[in-house]
Amino acid sequence: MKKTASAVAVLLTLLAAASAIEVNQPELESKGADSIQFENYSGPHAVIETAAAITNIGTVLGAQVAQAPEEPAVIQPNGKYTLIHAVDPDTPEKLDADILVLNANAGVDHIKNLRRIIIGYLTAAYGYDTTDADTLATFITVYNAVYRGQFSVFTEKYKETVIQNLTEEKAGLSTNWEEWPGRTQIVVPLSVLRDGLSAVDTTTISDEQVIDALKQDEGKNIEARENMASIKERESTDATVKAQEAQKEAAQQKAAAAAAETPEEAEAAAAKAEEAAQVATEQQQQADKKRVEAKAEREDIAKDKEEKVPVVDTSNYLTGLFVSDEANGLYKFITVDGVEGTTVLSSPVTQIRNRNVYPVTDITITGEDGEQTLYPTMYLAVCGLDNSHSAIKLCLIDATRLEIQKESTEMLAEGTDLLRQGDSFYAIIRDSDGSCYLGQYDKNLTLLHKSSSAVKTSSPLNMTTKGILVTDSSGAPRMLSTDDLSTIW
Repeated sequence: MKKTASAVAVLLTLLAAASAIEVNQPELESKGADSIQFENYSGPHAVIETAAAITNIGTVLGAQVAQAPEEPAVIQPNGKYTLIHAVDPDTPEKLDADILVLNANAGVDHIKNLRRIIIGYLTAAYGYDTTDADTLATFITVYNAVYRGQFSVFTEKYKETVIQNLTEEKAGLSTNWEEWPGRTQIVVPLSVLRDGLSAVDTTTISDEQVIDALKQDEGKNIEARENMASIKERESTDATVKAQEAQKEAAQQKAAAAAAETPEEAEAAAAKAEEAAQVATEQQQQADKKRVEAKAEREDIAKDKEEKVPVVDTSNYLTGLFVSDEANGLYKFITVDGVEGTTVLSSPVTQIRNRNVYPVTDITITGEDGEQTLYPTMYLAVCGLDNSHSAIKLCLIDATRLEIQKESTEMLAEGTDLLRQGDSFYAIIRDSDGSCYLGQYDKNLTLLHKSSSAVKTSSPLNMTTKGILVTDSSGAPRMLSTDDLSTIW
């Protein structure tokens, strides 16, 4: 059997050799103090939902808003996710809002999936295309994280109907996913409900504090900020067109008033002219406001692009396993500076179950969008907890971010060893009925073979010259072939 020390030593050597001497702004760089860093669940999942299914959660909510956007509504009050459409057309001051409530049984545990829900809701409720909805979802989540715990900001900006539906300790979004269920009310400021592109108040969700938070992140969120500037430029153009149309209407009504045959007709036409002129003024003010905002943001983005990216020397960086939960025997990867001893990156995956972790190379993973990513080096490990949210599975952890990029379909036994021979990896699989079998995997976590003989949950995996010696379910020794896990004796 391979010794643990040997596996870890290979791990450290491989990563050190793979590290470039100089890289541009690596993932290992520390974040700014004012950045919004969302802490997502990073282990394997007991239940995996597709991106489409997660987006559809928001789509269902948004479709009901679209039926009557100017009427208040509470949608799915008893569901995992509730949408409160808090609008009051009779009160012109302050903002209306949609409030996305994550109830106690909400299952979302990653910011990308929370944004997918918001994307689905925005596209269905207000007709945004996916690209614009994606941009708005990013800004909405950061906005709610920035102002979490600052309830006075909400009371100052939003109408009473909104405030009545908010709870001070729940308003906004925590950066820790564990605090989301039952303690989250995501506020989406609304502007012109029937005006597609301007339904969400882009000025509010992109204020100075939100932009500062976005700029602290790696890469300064250039793409999202450029997309927001684009939305505002299009809002400005739309408002200009509406202002021009209203001006024409005002001129036509003035002419109608002058040509009216009766005082009543003249008065009515004059009133319409005055109303149209007011609309033209308001739309032009909106156009000017959005144009100024977009221009300022474009200039700010241009300055950020001109800044030189610092170069970091990673030649002395080393990665290895460290204890994350001693009581439960769990580990995580940490990358340290081999000269100074400082930690430069701590993996969010804190549920590695044993010290047999193996480096594998040239892994291609296909995402749900069909895009393929090649990982030169990854680590194959047993990860997870046995509970309703998590699961124990084989995982592939990338060597740069130290995040799980793929997990096995099958669940594993809690006490399983992980054994390697050549290109094959062996672990004990746990079926839904609780029975356990030895499984053989390739480096892509594809199950190649499964033993026909049941084994003990915590059976040691002994690699011998004859095959793999295990403890079968009756407690007797059994020899399995390394080729296909067939029973030798």
